[in-house]
Amino acid sequence: MNFFRLLGSEFERFLARRMARALVLVVMGIALIAGVAVFFNHEAENSSAARPAYNEFCVDEVLDQIFQDSGRDLPPEFGDFENLSEAEQRDLIGNAWCQDVYRQDRRFHATLLLDEGQYTDWSEQRPVVNRHITEDGKGLYWGLQGILPTIGLIIALLTGGLVGASFFGAEYRFGTIEQVLLWEPRRHRVILAKYLTVFFGSALVAMVASLSVVVALWPSALWRGTTEAVDTRFWIDLISVTGRIGIAAGLLGLIAGTVAIVTRHTAGAVMAMLGYNIIGGILIDLWLRWLRPWDPFFNLASFIGEGDTFKWKDFGRYHEQVFANTYLAAGLIGLVFALGCVALGTTIFRRRDVS
Repeated sequence: MNFFRLLGSEFERFLARRMARALVLVVMGIALIAGVAVFFNHEAENSSAARPAYNEFCVDEVLDQIFQDSGRDLPPEFGDFENLSEAEQRDLIGNAWCQDVYRQDRRFHATLLLDEGQYTDWSEQRPVVNRHITEDGKGLYWGLQGILPTIGLIIALLTGGLVGASFFGAEYRFGTIEQVLLWEPRRHRVILAKYLTVFFGSALVAMVASLSVVVALWPSALWRGTTEAVDTRFWIDLISVTGRIGIAAGLLGLIAGTVAIVTRHTAGAVMAMLGYNIIGGILIDLWLRWLRPWDPFFNLASFIGEGDTFKWKDFGRYHEQVFANTYLAAGLIGLVFALGCVALGTTIFRRRDVS
């Protein structure tokens, strides 16, 4: 059989699976609920400048405390506080202690999709380097800290992990793999077509899910916020983050698919992926810190957010995070790990009885 015909057949089967459609619908539903909550939790206009310079309730409480405790020490700049007018007293207290969060801009800034903070010009103010300077002089750049990069690994894990595990696991559960091998007996072609289908299918589902988050939150920026900082570079970065989420999901799909080949079970593969992320992460942080720079999930998270990875350096009484790899090197580590899993899965599939 022609390989591309086989690949097309596998992709048609992938698109017909309910798991992929259900994942997209679930993420869309969650994104819609979050979008509604964000919409009603923000204000259409920047009303911070129109508010009082300080919180009146806070001023009332401080005044009560001052008058109840006449011996309370006041800052030198308050001068002869008791002889000031009430308006002057309130201004002094309000500006000194009661204005921290009262004048915040409560609009939803579109740039929050990519990074925390309120930007007025994304191209000029876009974060470039974080300033965690270490002993060896190399600073760690933590990457984009916005909504999409933060939930990117979760989307990639959900889509890649579930799609990869279920696509291979279902073949063994329902015995369809035997029918496929009757149709195309050359196992290396079958497994290659399946891996390619999982990679591109997982990437497609993850990118659609990521874009649904953007679509759900964009009305908040239009009608309950601002898009003033949005420019060409913003859209380039948004597309780049979405693409990296897709790539990460594809690589995680390959890993999950290999685990499903080993276990011959969807649930076993899903539990193994979850167990590694939860228990493995704890073990690495507590006792196996030297493994952190090589953890594929940690590296893919940094790859999505365009941030550096770190390693732990012993300084005697304490440990400190120092630079390990850039996000491109982190992505390469994730790729190498996934390809290693593909090699393992291919070897097992070619040698083991599928019945």
